[in-house]
Amino acid sequence: MPSARVARSIRVLAVALYGLALLVSHHARTNPPRSSSGASKSVALIHQQSGEQHRERQVRIAYRDVPAQHPRTSLPVLMIHGSPGRKEDFDALASVVSADARVIVPDLPGFGASTRQLPDYSIRAGAEYLVELLDALGLTRVHVLGYSMGGGVALNLVDIAPERVTSLTMLSAIGVQELELTGEYHANHVVHGAQLAGIWLLQEGTPHFGLLDRSPLDVAYARNFFDSDQRPLRGVLQRVEVPALVIHGLDDPLVPLDAAMEHARLLPQSELVTLPGGHMLVHWNAELVGAAVASFVRRVETGVAPKRGDAEPSRALAAVRPLDVGRLPKVRGIAAVVFGGLLAFGTALLGGFGAVVAGVFVARGRIALVTATAACIVGALVRTGFASPEPAENSVTRRLGTAILVTGLRVLAAAGVMWVLLRTPLSLWQQPYRGFAVGLGLTAGVIYVAERSATHKARRLWVSRWRRATRWEFWPAWVFYPPVVAYIAYLMLKHRSMTLFTAANPSILAGGVVGESKADILRGLADSGDAVARFVLVPGAATAADKQDLAKQFMDSRELRFPVVLKPNHGQRGSGVVIVRSAEMLHAALELSGVDTILQEYVTGEEFGVFYYRRPSEAHGRIFSITQKMFPAVVGDGRRTLERLILDDERAVCSARLYCERHREQLSTVLAAGLEFPLAELGSHCRGAVFLDGASLRTDALERRIDAIARSFDGFYFGRFDVRVPGGAESLCRGEGIKVLELNGVTSEATHIYHPGTPLLAAYRVLAEQWRIAFEIGAENRARGVRPTPLHDVVRLARAYRDESHGHLAERPTVAVD
Repeated sequence: MPSARVARSIRVLAVALYGLALLVSHHARTNPPRSSSGASKSVALIHQQSGEQHRERQVRIAYRDVPAQHPRTSLPVLMIHGSPGRKEDFDALASVVSADARVIVPDLPGFGASTRQLPDYSIRAGAEYLVELLDALGLTRVHVLGYSMGGGVALNLVDIAPERVTSLTMLSAIGVQELELTGEYHANHVVHGAQLAGIWLLQEGTPHFGLLDRSPLDVAYARNFFDSDQRPLRGVLQRVEVPALVIHGLDDPLVPLDAAMEHARLLPQSELVTLPGGHMLVHWNAELVGAAVASFVRRVETGVAPKRGDAEPSRALAAVRPLDVGRLPKVRGIAAVVFGGLLAFGTALLGGFGAVVAGVFVARGRIALVTATAACIVGALVRTGFASPEPAENSVTRRLGTAILVTGLRVLAAAGVMWVLLRTPLSLWQQPYRGFAVGLGLTAGVIYVAERSATHKARRLWVSRWRRATRWEFWPAWVFYPPVVAYIAYLMLKHRSMTLFTAANPSILAGGVVGESKADILRGLADSGDAVARFVLVPGAATAADKQDLAKQFMDSRELRFPVVLKPNHGQRGSGVVIVRSAEMLHAALELSGVDTILQEYVTGEEFGVFYYRRPSEAHGRIFSITQKMFPAVVGDGRRTLERLILDDERAVCSARLYCERHREQLSTVLAAGLEFPLAELGSHCRGAVFLDGASLRTDALERRIDAIARSFDGFYFGRFDVRVPGGAESLCRGEGIKVLELNGVTSEATHIYHPGTPLLAAYRVLAEQWRIAFEIGAENRARGVRPTPLHDVVRLARAYRDESHGHLAERPTVAVD
């Protein structure tokens, strides 16, 4: 304890000292020492820009005005630096060009000795500032040179004030959006946003006492990129009328040479000059750059340099063609690093889909296969490291190895698939973004199917999906029931009542549509003798102790042993039904349950569904349908696991996911030869039971017995008995040993329709006849004075059941079933 208190005290002290240092640092930064060194003698005061709006507040622009040594041109050259940058970047170049021409070199607002705090640092705002600077200097026209990010400012200047620009020189300059970093504005915006956030946190969250404020990579630099939008620049380049010169380094890692070539294509009047070197031509090759600029400016002023209207026809035609995004060059240098970082981040976040995206970009030629694969593997390793819950080294090693292998294969496979797709003659690929989206979707689909077909389990699960999709007995209710609902609507119109069917069973709440009490129904059958399985209702509002006492008294008084059955008093389609096999499970289930629950004896034997109806005008009822419920099982062979047995079974594979989830803790168990393993024990189709048509089991003896049981419940005419018969089908046919587990009302089904292979139309015919009989019985009862349940009451009961069932399921997630 003392050591813990000391450690805590040290942490608190460290935080306090850091906070104090941060406060002192911020004070030092807001009150810097005054110094005259480096102050510019040439300063212009102009209006502050916010977007394209002028503000009353003024901005200070520092600039250098270098006179021509031996004037050979009439107009000055305006040189615009990049980001990060300042006017001093042009010292060497200005000294060369100023031999012939006057040179104006400003510090753009946000940089150098100009005002640093601005509302807008974009290249568009920079161009607006330069227009006002030219006004302040009394210059009507200038030759414009934009370097790096300054190229974007220069293009915006041409766009805003074309009458002020005599010629345009783009030196290692940015331009079209498609060749900047990833090529996509929003992706680039995310990168620039992350950069801005990182620099801001570093500057504002560390006690650097002003040292970082003098770094070129500051917030102004980051804001310049974040605030700028290069998407309009393609259109600007296609509208430039004045002579143009494009100068670029052959090995530029920041702005690719392909960008310069695209700019030259969009400027058909331009001259493209490539020089040895990288992005810093302005520093390392100032003599050659200066000579090219000076010569170009002289040719412009003598009228020799062509304008757009003077361009060669072939180049003018090429300039108006859209960019073929399917043939964009590979990213290199810093762009490749950023691109790879995004792919790594995407793979870490999205898993396999990130690798698929990488493969698509490889196929499109945007990034090298090695770079993309390496980036995705890094992302996969990060994802695996965060996702792995097992600390064992061998487990982590195995997972990492798998991640590397699978990720590499995904990238290769995606690249291969997309490569093939891109070479199809479909006109779709002439629509670049639509083709990219469709290709990405197709590639992801192919990879998805391939990966999920690589193993026996995956292939059998595909079989499961196919059979569930093609066999209507497994269709979800929203797919299967619309025709039935349409027929019910017809019956409503015919009988002029939306709820007439609720009068089919006057003794059951709403006829048994929804919300009826199973306990009340079973009590209604009390006069049937011993036909009902013994039960007790456990109130959900009772205390846990009272529930335990009630359950114990019931089991002791009936001499019952485990297993027993628990099910909600209000429930449908087997929801919430569990087989409890021990006192501990019973205690846990009752404690977790917050709704009225039925505790019922577990009846052995075969289970059947017997659908019965009797018209009020008839003396005897009849059996409409018999369903024989089979509980599927697999038999071990001493070699295969339980999972493999389920997947290999032609029937069980249809519900493989249900069975595997239910028995997940035993899936790796190898069953002994001849050992039978039951997959389901509840007579519900949606819980895995197999329903067979039991029409052959109908006998006069069975019909008399079911009729007697039904007639013991006064006011019951229509529904399905779920029964178990210890003696099996033979006893059922004799009408002997029947134990009623449940009696379902008007919305119960003749479940023999789920017999495998039953035609869909045959099933619809049975359900149509069932509902016709329900309405006819309801009509007879209405004529006898029974009032159908109003629609608003049915809706209220449905909502109450929904709320109760949702709460019930939420409260019992851990009870073992089957």
